[in-house]
Amino acid sequence: MTLKKAHPSSFRDPSGYVFLDNNSIKRVIKPVYFKQYYALRDSGFYKKLFTNKLLIHHEELSVSESEIVVKPEYIPFITYPYEWSFNQYKEAALLTLKLQKFSLEHGYSLKDASAFNITFYKGAAIFIDTLSFDFYKDNYPWRGYKQFISHFFSSIALSTISWSTITKIIECIYRWYPY
Repeated sequence: MTLKKAHPSSFRDPSGYVFLDNNSIKRVIKPVYFKQYYALRDSGFYKKLFTNKLLIHHEELSVSESEIVVKPEYIPFITYPYEWSFNQYKEAALLTLKLQKFSLEHGYSLKDASAFNITFYKGAAIFIDTLSFDFYKDNYPWRGYKQFISHFFSSIALSTISWSTITKIIECIYRWYPY
């Protein structure tokens, strides 16, 4: 068994974390998220996301009372929001909105809307955070709305200034001000 030390980029989500195991990225799902994970898996929702190329495919490796370990499909090169072109940024924003709409149609909702939950793979934006989905609750606002505005909408709106200037600002914000 490999020691499961959380990757430095995986520190915000109480539902789980990613870790490196023999040069392979894996994700630990903690018991606090078991109910959601089983519902998403057993309802076929994850499978629909995989089929529609909205979420990176993952394989379930092990299940115990203390954790579930899944292995996402290997992505050889991760891109970050501050590296994207305007069109990539727009594509990532639209993917986030499409995912939220798709989730709502199936009784779920995105619990966050971080630009870092998306990368580009095989020429298209793909969502990579398996644990960003939660049950939809009637009469409650979208939990990820504020983050969507700060990560996507405001950056795109400000792009009328200069995209290269905006990407430099975004990089500074992401590196020095944790969301």
